[in-house]
Amino acid sequence: MKWKSHKAIARVISHEMGLPYDLEKALCEGSVDPDRRPDTLLRISRDGRGHVIRAPHHHPHTGTVMGHAWMARRAYLQGNHYWAVRSLGRALHYVQDKSVHTGFMFWAHDSREEAIAKIDPPLKAVVMGMDMAISSPDFVRKCIVKVRPRRNASDAMYQATLYSSAIFASVFTSPGTTEKSLNAYRRALRRRRLKWAFAAGMLAFSALAAFMLDSPMALVPGAVMAAAILAIDPHYRRLKGEAEWFGLR
Repeated sequence: MKWKSHKAIARVISHEMGLPYDLEKALCEGSVDPDRRPDTLLRISRDGRGHVIRAPHHHPHTGTVMGHAWMARRAYLQGNHYWAVRSLGRALHYVQDKSVHTGFMFWAHDSREEAIAKIDPPLKAVVMGMDMAISSPDFVRKCIVKVRPRRNASDAMYQATLYSSAIFASVFTSPGTTEKSLNAYRRALRRRRLKWAFAAGMLAFSALAAFMLDSPMALVPGAVMAAAILAIDPHYRRLKGEAEWFGLR
């Protein structure tokens, strides 16, 4: 998108949220930062060499966007609202660019961005985005993944505004959490510790067997089982992220 479009979305979100001028300006500036100071990625070529490349905007890596969203959330929890807003503006830049279908070999890139620049961000999309927001890193990730390139300029602007608003509301929600979610994290943490203890026991037993049998291969089954025990934990990683999101760890 053009800078005009990025900043227009930032302004309409700022007005709906009632941000003071300095934070509105920070969000606007953050929303164009990736064009001024691009993020970089390390790409490994087939010959094994590493190359530093510019992070793609229209097909961004979810991890790149989530990294900036996490920076924003951590700054928010620390009370640094300026840096939180600026960091989130950077994340939203990728969400907005991802909404634009560039066409084959980028042939339609400029014309589509010109068409989008003539459209105001719809207030309806801002309100809907904020209403559907859930304060959760999992929600933010799902929003990023749901964004699809749109050929129609109005659809692209609507989608970009909708998900930008939803992510903004998700990140800038009070760190208060429920007793239920806190207890869930504590239970998951206890389960994780028990699994580590059991996995350590399996390794110790395998090491003893290898020593008694004078066969290093006896270590293999125990190591495999220990790794499997630690890997089969579908809820812990999600709850760990939720706990950090709410400042519990």
